[in-house]
Amino acid sequence: MREKKIIIGVMCSLICIMAIAFAAFSTTLNINGTSSIESNWKVVFTNIQELSKTNGVTINNTPTASGTTATFDVSLESPGDAIEYQITIENQGTLDAIIEDINASETGSDAIKFEISNIRIGDILLKQESTTFKIKISYDESITSQPEKTNNKLTVDISYVQNVGQEITPSDPEIFSTNLVSNILKNNTPQSDSNIDFSKTSEEDGTKGLYYTNKNTEDGKTVYYYRGAVENNYVYFAGFYWRIIRINEDASIRVILQGQYFNSTGVIGESYFNEEYDDNAYVGYMYGTPESDTYEETHANIYDSDIKKALDEMYQVYALPYASYLADSGFCGDRSIAPEPNLWVDGDSALGYGKNLTWYGGVQRYIAASPQFSCPQSNDLYTVNNSKGNKALDYPIGLITADEVIYAGGSDDGKDGNDSYYLNTGVGYWTMTPYFYGLSFSTDFAAGDTLGVPLSPVSFGIRPVINLKSDVEITQGNGTSSNPYVIKTN
Repeated sequence: MREKKIIIGVMCSLICIMAIAFAAFSTTLNINGTSSIESNWKVVFTNIQELSKTNGVTINNTPTASGTTATFDVSLESPGDAIEYQITIENQGTLDAIIEDINASETGSDAIKFEISNIRIGDILLKQESTTFKIKISYDESITSQPEKTNNKLTVDISYVQNVGQEITPSDPEIFSTNLVSNILKNNTPQSDSNIDFSKTSEEDGTKGLYYTNKNTEDGKTVYYYRGAVENNYVYFAGFYWRIIRINEDASIRVILQGQYFNSTGVIGESYFNEEYDDNAYVGYMYGTPESDTYEETHANIYDSDIKKALDEMYQVYALPYASYLADSGFCGDRSIAPEPNLWVDGDSALGYGKNLTWYGGVQRYIAASPQFSCPQSNDLYTVNNSKGNKALDYPIGLITADEVIYAGGSDDGKDGNDSYYLNTGVGYWTMTPYFYGLSFSTDFAAGDTLGVPLSPVSFGIRPVINLKSDVEITQGNGTSSNPYVIKTN
């Protein structure tokens, strides 16, 4: 008896559609007297046999085959559980057949894996003969938490045509996962970021691709993120093109608008972070009471910044109909301060209220070239309902962080900028990370060809960021600009 069980019910419906195609006779027939030509096409599943199963597999219903449809209904209890079947195909007709194509796709839980073996495109099935292939259904051993979805469906379409000696290139069947996360990992070779020097831009150190880390992440969970001049992280969703920033700790997918946001009348485009700026309060995506005497009153989440108002407007106009596809994973506007004065930067009061010169946590990480994905303070993790955050948002939309820009390759050690990394569009735009209050104004980090800081109050571009749910599916795409991942929304 296992102490802890994660029960996953898997309804695996295997639908094999045999596409019938007859080639025209290529030989002239001379018929003397009376004769007849008869042909019959019949390719069917005739048997499903269980080959093996682990103790944690429960067969809910006996697998059945009717014509060309086979149905499997099993429950997989824990990671590592598996069951394997062998399916027999018979050519009961009078025409030789050849497999022209095998299309296999799965939807549902990313925790359930399928494998098809012993059958290939180009395989010939002679008349009155049979062949077998195998299907293995397994619970991914690498899964460490129960997935959001607990069922999965596999559909396999096998196209047979009459074999008349045509050339069909042999190839193994591939199961096309409609899950976005699965496609990201399949279409990239993730690399460890342990040797990256984050004081340099990706252009300077030549880094490019999908990287992973579990350092400075939420609960030490793995985060996958894009860095450098990547060209395969495009997503089409809600009528806009986006770029994938990362796969978050909860397996949701963070994306940023590919270009600068303009509203339906084309008049927004850019914004002050806060048009008011003469107090520590105004570094916040939301803020409390200016001219307060305490950090807590200054940085309470009461009022909306100007840029938050612009983002909320976009959400209401464009994203609201797609709310069911968005995750409440949060956006970090880190307002942490040094534990004592002058620790991070000379002259820092480490107070964070009123008109006291104050440097915020993002500055320390920028100087140390040590970005992080985890948010230092729950009060600064802007969420709608997620209990890990502040629950201060009306809508799950925000901005990229300075840390994410550094991970993406936009840091700078004082040399030239980075024209080629994927976040550079030629227009400067705001991040969500506070920089400092001083010289009578507050300011946050901004990004462009690198990561920098406005030296005076200024209006910058708006690039909204959202988090797609971990189980969103795609209808097509490989992530390139010409063939982006298209999110399924119906």
